[in-house]
Amino acid sequence: EKYLRVKQRDGILRGEADNLFGNVIIEFESDITKKRPEAESQLRRYVAIAWSQEKPESRRPYLCIATDGIRFLTYTPAIADSNQQEIVPEDVRLNLLGEVDWTRLNSDEIYYWLDRHFLRQEDLNPTTEFIVRDFGIKSHAYQTATTALLNLWQKIKSQSESAVIYETWNKYLRIVYGSTVADDELFIRHTYLATLAKLLAWMRLTQSTSLPDDAQIIEMLEGLLFKKHGIENFIEEDFFSWVARPNAQKVGVGVVRRLFSLLQNYNLRELSEDVLKSLYQELVDPETRHDLGEFYTPDWLAHRMVNYLLNKNPAGSVLDPACGSGTFLYLTIKEKRRRLGNTQKTLYHILNSVCGVDVHPLAVIIAKTNFILALGDLLQKRKGHIVIPVYLANTLRLPERMMGSPLFILPLEGQEFPIPEELLQDTSLYDQSVELAKEFARQNKGKNISEEAFHNFLLAQNFPYAHNETLVNSIFKLVEALKVFIDKDRDTIWAFVLKNIFKPHFLRNRFDFVVGNPPWIAFCFLEPAYQQFVRKQITQEYQLLTGRGHLITHLEVGTLFFLRAADLYLKTGGTIAFVLPKSIFSADQHDGLRRRTFELTGSGEKLYWQEVWDCENVSPLFNVSACVLIAKKMEVIKSSGSPYPFSGEILAGKLTRKNASLLEAEERLSVTKTQFYLHTRGNRSFWSTEKGMSITQHSYYKDKFAEGAIIVPRSFWFVEVKPSPLGFNPDLPPLETAERAKKEAKDAYKGLVLKGTVESRFLYASLLSTDLLPFGHLDYRLVVLPIEPADDHYKLIDAGEARKRGFLHLAQWLEKVEKEWEKRRSVKARSFTVLQWLDYRKNLTNQNPKARYRVIYPDVQRVAIAAISKFDRVTIQINKQEIKVRNMIVDTTTYSCDANSLDEACYLVACLNSGAIDKRLSLLRRRMQKTHPHVHKKIFDVAPIPKFAPENPRHQRLSKLGEECTEKVRQWLDQGGAKGIKDIGRLRALVRQLLAPELAEIDQLVQKLLG
Repeated sequence: EKYLRVKQRDGILRGEADNLFGNVIIEFESDITKKRPEAESQLRRYVAIAWSQEKPESRRPYLCIATDGIRFLTYTPAIADSNQQEIVPEDVRLNLLGEVDWTRLNSDEIYYWLDRHFLRQEDLNPTTEFIVRDFGIKSHAYQTATTALLNLWQKIKSQSESAVIYETWNKYLRIVYGSTVADDELFIRHTYLATLAKLLAWMRLTQSTSLPDDAQIIEMLEGLLFKKHGIENFIEEDFFSWVARPNAQKVGVGVVRRLFSLLQNYNLRELSEDVLKSLYQELVDPETRHDLGEFYTPDWLAHRMVNYLLNKNPAGSVLDPACGSGTFLYLTIKEKRRRLGNTQKTLYHILNSVCGVDVHPLAVIIAKTNFILALGDLLQKRKGHIVIPVYLANTLRLPERMMGSPLFILPLEGQEFPIPEELLQDTSLYDQSVELAKEFARQNKGKNISEEAFHNFLLAQNFPYAHNETLVNSIFKLVEALKVFIDKDRDTIWAFVLKNIFKPHFLRNRFDFVVGNPPWIAFCFLEPAYQQFVRKQITQEYQLLTGRGHLITHLEVGTLFFLRAADLYLKTGGTIAFVLPKSIFSADQHDGLRRRTFELTGSGEKLYWQEVWDCENVSPLFNVSACVLIAKKMEVIKSSGSPYPFSGEILAGKLTRKNASLLEAEERLSVTKTQFYLHTRGNRSFWSTEKGMSITQHSYYKDKFAEGAIIVPRSFWFVEVKPSPLGFNPDLPPLETAERAKKEAKDAYKGLVLKGTVESRFLYASLLSTDLLPFGHLDYRLVVLPIEPADDHYKLIDAGEARKRGFLHLAQWLEKVEKEWEKRRSVKARSFTVLQWLDYRKNLTNQNPKARYRVIYPDVQRVAIAAISKFDRVTIQINKQEIKVRNMIVDTTTYSCDANSLDEACYLVACLNSGAIDKRLSLLRRRMQKTHPHVHKKIFDVAPIPKFAPENPRHQRLSKLGEECTEKVRQWLDQGGAKGIKDIGRLRALVRQLLAPELAEIDQLVQKLLG
């Protein structure tokens, strides 16, 4: 035990820790579940005492443990001001790292827990789970390291060199995420992981068990240490080497030493998987990002894809054009070593034939680290210097030529510089030119320069093209550009950026195989400036959406990536294998891909499907359904016939862990060989294992159904009557934002509650998709809408007109709405007034006030559902009083059709509740598409329901059954059948059970009706 005593501001602060072991402070209590606050208070006290005795720059990274001997809580302590000298307990914040109950652990787990926190006597095999535990976002190492780095960054970020690093890093992230996501905390997370990766690579490369001195650590962070070991480009003044600069070295070295103390307990020679990708996923993305589908590919799936390709040609060249953390590169190298042998020849074959590119700055460092880890002992066979072929560049968007010129455009800080094509014939020549330009500019910082002096410099350096006047002139312009930044202390990483930006140009048509998992970000989430380029690629270059340009907002960049990567980088006869969302099976935006209407820019070449692997039934995998699409780039086969069916596999099974090895996965997965066919239904298409079928006609009713009005934000319009004990005036009821609208409000509208009175003539009824049952619906919802009937449509009334016509209460309500709209509306809605948004595409005012019967189905549905809304006058009961609403308005979550008669409505609702139609729809649904299984009007493509004909006996019988079912459900609801049941899925199941005999007959009739 250690006695702690320190003088504090106005007295003596004493404390006696129950145990202080190294940097671990332990507080024992008799029952930690009951005395946790006391234990935390004591820990804060001990940390305050200890840190007050230490100098701010050399404070130890204490780990705090509160325990009763059975349950253990671990914490990382922190203070807001790292320079604060005298600390009181209230200054200390305890960040909870984890809770462990030994009664729930086996003996091995307890041993490893003790070893991790106290002993560290056994080398650990580096697995994904162990690495995340020791270095992930909830680890003590992460908490202490990032706190130190963030405190340092706040002090130096305004300096010129720091600013240019941050700004350039942010530019690359805007391409990745489609918007500005950068902040200091994210930058520090990236720096932390980059630093860990460099240390991991150095330890594997040198097999050292002791850390070098401070000077060597700085060289390691800058990359010089790797160059001394013969690896030229592992670190090239990257975005995260700022921790090695003079003003940051002390903190940077300290962070490396702390990380080394943990890493040295791992046996890195036993590394058999990509252990960094879980950390990469955990730390790479901003917390507030849209869910981009940027999830790592587990080893088993990546390995399976690599094997498929290398089985065709073990010596084939491989590119991952969006390599992320480098999983595919890692496994490709491992497989090539296994197949080709661990020889020097294999080493140089890999360096010349396995390549990765990514636009994410952190991804490139992690991928390079994985490249080194995969080569492992093979690196000892190298002669001379080598280059790791992983680059920071955009493989989707290559540098462009100047109009009518052999020159390429080089973008640099808002300026454009011409680069001759001959300079881009050889990657080493280009890299050498950039390095020479940078060196000459740096040697002449603050001095005048001339092209003649530069020419002499090139001659002295034995530059092979020193006598090429055009080339020298172009490189000199690059010198002038770099010198401007160097003179302003803004050079930092420009040479690194310039050497990488043209790399995709050197990779064109070089590879036998392209493999990977591209970004799945949808077009609508891209940055506006980048959208222009992507739109041109989708609609003009590859013609993915011919005649269907409105679907572009839903198209994932991954689909374009698939085509463009094959087009630009595959040799003729080469094969591409990409992980893609399973939406390519059926989503409308991928129709051009399925029908193969797209064109490659290379003349006379096309992609031919080889296989598709359906991975929907594998778990754990991704948050959305996924597949693997494999295609071959070939010259057009003129008489090849139909490309369908093509081969496929359906994978299914539950894995013990996400990043399972291929061997582990094969033991638990079933693989069913099959064939996939193309089905077409009018303008729609989908892939299915059922034999292909084409229906050119869609249903008569497709154009009759329309999407409802966008009655959002719901906090403005959906209301409840809030009466007093004395009752209320039914013509002017007291209203308040409905409870459900409050609960489900988007972030911008959280906490918004509108209150007031509105004239009852502006009160309407509506139904949400979750109110619909087969052949019936729950109670109507009350909505305030500023509309009035005008023959067969409605017209809007704004606040000004309402006030002018004497509807003062509506006017006041709208004025509140307009004020809140101005404050809270999204970027997308800024060009709309609140009423324009309410009546988007005229979906509100085009509804017919005179309609008596409406057939409604929910847009989002996993099982077919439809109901009839018979609208005469809806009365809403509140505390024995009644409010008569004006009419029924269809909401955007539903689709509706006004029927000409009750007979037609009953016929339609019978068809739309049929299992026969539901079976056809199921081909377009995905199992994991739980949140948004949108139906839209797909029903009428897969099921061409004919127009109701009263004289047709089958139509008559369906109409009769629809009427009987509707009445049966109404009676069931009136008798309280739904009372107390809140789960809409259960309610719908009960209704189908109630109507089982009728539904069986309906299914038979509809099946015959549709043929």
